[in-house]
Amino acid sequence: MKEKELKAALNRIEISDDAQKRILSRCINKEKERCYMRSKKKLIVIAAAVVLVLGTTVFAASGIISSWNGSSHSRPDYTKLPSYEECMSAAGYAPVLIEEFSNGYAFEDGNIVNNDLTDDAGNSVEKFKSFTFRYQKDGDKVVFSQEKFNSQIGFSGAVAAAENGVEIYYSSYTNKLVPPDYELTEEDKRAQESGELVFSYGSAEVKIQQVRSVSWKEDGMHSSLMQIDGELSQEDLVLMAKEAIAAR
Repeated sequence: MKEKELKAALNRIEISDDAQKRILSRCINKEKERCYMRSKKKLIVIAAAVVLVLGTTVFAASGIISSWNGSSHSRPDYTKLPSYEECMSAAGYAPVLIEEFSNGYAFEDGNIVNNDLTDDAGNSVEKFKSFTFRYQKDGDKVVFSQEKFNSQIGFSGAVAAAENGVEIYYSSYTNKLVPPDYELTEEDKRAQESGELVFSYGSAEVKIQQVRSVSWKEDGMHSSLMQIDGELSQEDLVLMAKEAIAAR
């Protein structure tokens, strides 16, 4: 799907703020990737839907994956931490379940996400369910995403630490939210090409965000902790990742 077609498609759907965060979370593992989003806070029961065009090569048994489609309810599926049995019933596997991290970030709510990886022709290659949990401490939030699938996706960023033999990657970038009809300046294009900026379409006005995350893979489970304009440092996020790995 071309850029203009994707923008037009997104203009016809509504995406919650939490869905925006999931899009940005995907960016963390795709170097020099563009994300496109549309946000309207009027969502009540309409399912949020997103289409992610992958910027790096993703392999499945049947070939190359070109897009990642994800959808979830606008309202939380969980307002308290789900049980092992609830997760098994919903997705067929159980994620790491942490009520509260040792640094005080406690479970706030969460969603089940329906994912569909497709090839260039739009054929579905792999479908799976994943979990997005939101934690908060004094209003500061961090998103904990956990996904189990077979397709191979590489990490961007650099290895920052390891826990029980699992490598933890740290990545950070500046995200520039712009309106749907925003035209990139020459300076924007240079910043995008160099990786200095990632552009996200759909904001009512231009806004700059700082995104930080850690990500890792263990036993087929892809996990990440992400903050947008948050208070957690690289070291803080790494320690939370280690805690999650140790809890598995």
